[in-house]
Amino acid sequence: MAGRIEGKVALVTGAGNGMGLETVKRFVEEGARVVAADIRADDLEQWQGVDGVVPIVADVMQQSDIDKMMAAAIQNFGELEVVCNIAGMNDLSYPLLDTDDERWDRILDLDLKAPFRICRAAVPLMIERGGGSIINIGSYAALRGNHGPSYTAAKAGLAGLTKSIAFGYVENNVRCNIIHPGGMRTNIGEHSGGAYHPAQAKLSKICAAMPVMCYADPREIANACLFLASDDAKLITGAELSVDLGMSVC
Repeated sequence: MAGRIEGKVALVTGAGNGMGLETVKRFVEEGARVVAADIRADDLEQWQGVDGVVPIVADVMQQSDIDKMMAAAIQNFGELEVVCNIAGMNDLSYPLLDTDDERWDRILDLDLKAPFRICRAAVPLMIERGGGSIINIGSYAALRGNHGPSYTAAKAGLAGLTKSIAFGYVENNVRCNIIHPGGMRTNIGEHSGGAYHPAQAKLSKICAAMPVMCYADPREIANACLFLASDDAKLITGAELSVDLGMSVC
């Protein structure tokens, strides 16, 4: 039997670990061909020699590397139909008065500006082939104010970007949706460059008081990406999908 996204060509950023890694796995299991991008060459070694996967070392904050990812999709597979913007970092819960310009710029550049640039490069390729699906990874933080201002602003901004793209290109059969994960079993803290600010204790107390606290496996997010990439979601665009076992309604 054919997979749910048999033959589709996808670009997945942050493909070396966590949600990106699991998304590449699910896409390949379901028949897709994937450009797997990550900034860490060591993390991409696992994709060397895997059928249907082209690993590419790329810094998504560099326009030249974004161009390189698009070229990899066209040169290897002839088209691009699905984009998953997964690469990102958080602000380690640094509050407003402890957030300097450097932290703000770094978070906004990676979590908002990079997806904007990737979408801007990918949409013409999708229009050329008759449509496509963009899946952005937001956060529980986009729906609440209990993270640091830079991460909250970036993910809320990404939700707005998602809706704008969905509205702007629905006539071209280009869909754009955003997934908001809750607690995840990933190493995003390590990749975000240091220890959490003591202000993180406030969020920890909130989470501890929730009726059910779930630290989800990244594969659950990959399953949601698979759904939104597939024709099962062909009428879904501009949607915000919380995958958090109800954290966002507490």
